[in-house]
Amino acid sequence: MICLANIASKWYHINNMYLGANMISNNKLDPKYIDVLDGIRALSVIIVLIFHFWQQTWIFPNIRTPFLRFLKIESIDFTNLATMGYLFVDMLVLLSGFLLFLPVMRQVFLDDSRLDVRLYIKKRIARILPSYYFAVLFVFFVFALPSGQYASKEIAYKDLITHLTFTQTLFVQTHLQTKCGAVLWTVAVEVWFYIIFPFIARLIEKRDCLTKQKSIITSISIIMMLFISMHLITVYWDKAFVNRPNAYVAMYINQLPAFMGTYANGMLGAMLYVLAVMYLDRSRAVSIVATILSVLCLFYIITLIKDCERLPANGKQFWQVSKRWLWTGSFTVFILSSAMSARWFRALLSNPVMRFLSRISFNLYIWHQWLAVQIKYEWRIPAWTGEVPPNQTGDRVWMNKYALIITAAAFIVATLFTYLIERPASDIILGKRTFVFKKSSKTQ
Repeated sequence: MICLANIASKWYHINNMYLGANMISNNKLDPKYIDVLDGIRALSVIIVLIFHFWQQTWIFPNIRTPFLRFLKIESIDFTNLATMGYLFVDMLVLLSGFLLFLPVMRQVFLDDSRLDVRLYIKKRIARILPSYYFAVLFVFFVFALPSGQYASKEIAYKDLITHLTFTQTLFVQTHLQTKCGAVLWTVAVEVWFYIIFPFIARLIEKRDCLTKQKSIITSISIIMMLFISMHLITVYWDKAFVNRPNAYVAMYINQLPAFMGTYANGMLGAMLYVLAVMYLDRSRAVSIVATILSVLCLFYIITLIKDCERLPANGKQFWQVSKRWLWTGSFTVFILSSAMSARWFRALLSNPVMRFLSRISFNLYIWHQWLAVQIKYEWRIPAWTGEVPPNQTGDRVWMNKYALIITAAAFIVATLFTYLIERPASDIILGKRTFVFKKSSKTQ
């Protein structure tokens, strides 16, 4: 009997690890840690990675499914995710707005502590600067500058200085023609929102002169103002940029003001989640309804992707701006419904693999595109000769080898830089004596 009890205990422990050790065991929603965000963040970064890798490989992801032949499904085509994967950058911005606003909503509705601005700044610095500055300085001084990729030193150091000050999005040359890393513009957008966020928090938080009711009204007002500003930008966009060249237009749709609606959706999602914590339990009925809603959201997201893909290049860009509120709004609903979904559904997004991928996601995002281009054009691995890359000649063997190499390189580099640079530097900045594994999606 004792032996059977030990076996049962071990099985229960392993089962809990598989389902996610961070999932709360009771029927209450956790107001601080939302387990599914690990998987949502990880998958969003991976879809962006698939898009950038598709640009270099020209491999359209298509998985054969002979086991589904009885349903007349011979294969599952992920081409839409490859060609439109850049849209999932919006999901990463949405997550930032959601996680930043969640503690503020806890303070308003659940009487949690007010935002400690000093600690907030230290956490933002610890999270962003070590990996970001290392990437910029390493790429600039080790590769870009010595190899003569810049036309002049003036251009080179302008590229460096704007990246170090997060102002690269303000200039066409440093935004669209940078040698420091094509994806780093998103970090600049995030940093500028991090700077203004404490001012938003202070307007909303409860204090002697601001009751809960006034805080709620102020929160809703600010969210509405962000949506209105996004609408005004869309109207201005329609008149000013519709006939401009694609590259020129791409710069303007990726500025902070154009993402205000995305942040607003994230903030609204945080408010609704805290209200759900107050009034909903993880009952069977809630779990069933939330799981069904999550699945429906996924189908709707796929429908939106297909609608955008059908448009010409200019049309895609206008869709991205004008439909950003709807696009990120559908993700907001997906986040909320997934957080309240059935345990088995949450296990798909919160498990050891997803938590690991979430931990390395920032460095994976920073490095994957630069590595893919460097390996292909500078190092020419696998080897190729001439001026035309093998993917443009239809060399499937080379394309498959290259895809495997850049995928392995991205994950290896992301893992090494996360655990050798990001996390030790973060511990030093935050004054921690030991290196500790933490829940990667824990609210700020």
